[in-house]
Amino acid sequence: MRYSHAVDYLDSKVVLGVKPSLRRILRVLDMLGNPQHSFESIQVTGTNGKTSVSNMISTILKEEGFLVGLYTSPHLETVRERIVVNGQIISVDAFTSIMERLIPFVERAEQELGEELTYFEVVTAVGFEFFKEAGIDVGVLEVGMGGRWDATNVVNSRVGVITNVGMDHVKELGPTKAHIAKEKAGIIKSGSVVVTAEASKEILEIFFSECQKKNASLRVFGRDFKLDYILPYRVRGEAPAQLISMIGLDNRCYSDMKIHLLGKHQAVNAACAVYAAQCFMEISHPGRVLDVQTVRSALASVKVPGRLEIAGEMPLLLLDGAHNPDGISKLVSSIISEFEYKRLIFVVSILEDKDAPTILKILGSAGDLIVCTQNRSSRSIPAGELTRLCEALGVKHELRKDFSEAMNYATEIAGPLGLVCVTGSLYTVSEARIFLKQQNASTEIRQDR
Repeated sequence: MRYSHAVDYLDSKVVLGVKPSLRRILRVLDMLGNPQHSFESIQVTGTNGKTSVSNMISTILKEEGFLVGLYTSPHLETVRERIVVNGQIISVDAFTSIMERLIPFVERAEQELGEELTYFEVVTAVGFEFFKEAGIDVGVLEVGMGGRWDATNVVNSRVGVITNVGMDHVKELGPTKAHIAKEKAGIIKSGSVVVTAEASKEILEIFFSECQKKNASLRVFGRDFKLDYILPYRVRGEAPAQLISMIGLDNRCYSDMKIHLLGKHQAVNAACAVYAAQCFMEISHPGRVLDVQTVRSALASVKVPGRLEIAGEMPLLLLDGAHNPDGISKLVSSIISEFEYKRLIFVVSILEDKDAPTILKILGSAGDLIVCTQNRSSRSIPAGELTRLCEALGVKHELRKDFSEAMNYATEIAGPLGLVCVTGSLYTVSEARIFLKQQNASTEIRQDR
């Protein structure tokens, strides 16, 4: 099998969408010998921040000397980005080899059960099998959606993280935060520790109730662990960062930790990651303390593409995959507090299952202009529909259906002292990355001539 054939096979599963059940993934994993039981695991869910938290936990434990598997989604450029061991994504050969062995099992399971596996389920099976073959010590697994019926929820995780609960994926998870919280609480396992930065008493009650049923322990940001300080970190010639200090397990202080992920929400995410890593050590390796200098080194090295990512200058170009009102609000707050600019231009494309009116309203109140465009996803809202929403909201906007035209126009309007932020979806961020690569390639060709 060629790698392209493996990707084509996966792409054929995209249209199947979300089908709440664990029986399909469990059947295939059973045929593989249940690779998900060959390593310890930490699960991470939440409406926002779960990719950042997963990356930080993974890096901390890697620096501590563990062989760590990291499973995240979605990807920006290649599906292989989702499956990582100690910072290295799965190779083309390894991915293709596992897919070749996996497909007959998938087809047999589909025939037995009378229903097809989804894209996410197949990739999850590949990830678990690769982690088993790599001999990892611990897998840090980002939940794709919700928790209860997510394909990652077949592990017996000792530590779970629920970053927060917001309104997203309401069609699949339910119409209220309470409904969504109950789905996310589905990752709570018997006897586990659950770490959360959620502040709502109503939501925390839902988590606590589930923990009581499972004899699990709920650890809450602000009560069981907290941030001591957050300070801006500015050094000429370096990307902006922030210094944070936190009080964690057993009142242990982790001070002067530099993170290049901007915004107070990322400081909170870092606190969750450090505390989750502490809890893992406490449960799985009693008596072993998470070293402060190790944590400092790990967090300083963490980079999460598409989260307030600085991709260019003059004008300053930011890429951020915020795709729901809560995430967009945090993005806007971070831009206003962390950056200086003469004009703020948003390049926006949003998927059809998102709260586009609220997203556009928030962006419109902060920026000088929204450039409405669309990404390559079949679920992208047509650019013309975004302009109609902007008109109804009284938001200043321009229509540039072609993404390259949207980027060039935004850059021109912003000017060298302006800021252009590409947002609305990680698919939009991926589109921007493709544009920048093509632009850089054209520049290199012109210079060669």
